[in-house]
Amino acid sequence: MAEQMVIDASVAAKWFLKDSSEADVDLADQLLVALLADDIEMHAPRVFTYEVCSLLTKACLTRDRQTKEPRLTKRDAAECVRRLFRLPIQHSQASSMEGVEALELAVDSSKTHYDMTYLRLAQELACHWCTADDNAVKAVPANFPVDHILLLSTLRD
Repeated sequence: MAEQMVIDASVAAKWFLKDSSEADVDLADQLLVALLADDIEMHAPRVFTYEVCSLLTKACLTRDRQTKEPRLTKRDAAECVRRLFRLPIQHSQASSMEGVEALELAVDSSKTHYDMTYLRLAQELACHWCTADDNAVKAVPANFPVDHILLLSTLRD
């Protein structure tokens, strides 16, 4: 059986945004290759696709620092969305109880509800939540389940 992982939007966006604004694109691409080779089974909460699409939208509205062109054209972003929806990522629909659990995690740890939906899913699946956002492990309470969080940048170590 392939290793399981909860993937978040900050990592998936790197599959599509390859300019100088993005760090660790190579590490994100390694995960994508592993997904497509069936070496990793990726999961995500339903909010995942909305978050990735939001990041792609933001890239269309942001200028590249060097070229002054949009980071991504609307046409290219639309193709990225189509590719995203074709990826074999298993999306979970949370129950009301799971929504409450994510809310409690968010309030208790001063994190976003969106982020805690990823963490809650990783806890349920007994696997890691892979994120490129190092804020996920900053300023956390003593009982925060950091053992379920895998920062993308640490894959380089």
